[in-house]
Amino acid sequence: MKNVSQQQGVGLVEVLVALLLLAVAVLGFTAMQMSAVKATDESLMRTRALTIMRGGAEIMRTNPDGISAFKTAINGTADAVTIDGTSITKDSCIKNTNTVPVAADSCTLAQLATRDGLLVRSYASANDITIGLVPNGCPGTSGKQERQCFVASWGDTTITLDNSLSTACANADGTYKNGAECFIMEAY
Repeated sequence: MKNVSQQQGVGLVEVLVALLLLAVAVLGFTAMQMSAVKATDESLMRTRALTIMRGGAEIMRTNPDGISAFKTAINGTADAVTIDGTSITKDSCIKNTNTVPVAADSCTLAQLATRDGLLVRSYASANDITIGLVPNGCPGTSGKQERQCFVASWGDTTITLDNSLSTACANADGTYKNGAECFIMEAY
């Protein structure tokens, strides 16, 4: 005798269950991929901010007498600052000799520092970063050599150190706020 099976193929219910499991797996993979992309973007912004702040710190070290002019320029909002009756922009104090830019002889240290501050701020802005120096030095530091604090932020975070402002980078004492997208770097 012949044994005949009652089931001739895969049922519709089995196919639907398999498709549901596949859809859940694909959604999980998509969520994981989105998290990885966000982490990569955050890492890129941190690297850019740190590079810009380190460059600014090196510029301040090369011209310690111009720190106050540098601070005024980097914390300002104007594209030009008047120093000693001369309007200084990020492109000032440079002349071309045989297509190689060199510092012009006619700029004072304050004018050079102003140009450098405007240049750093412009570069940060071009990379979607807001940068500034804490007006009264770094929180909790004192001594002979006043330390400067660079603050760089991106996204919805502002470069302020404020206990009451929810979008501030840190509290007034310098502690980071939860979820803040920023860096604070000491320079001296």
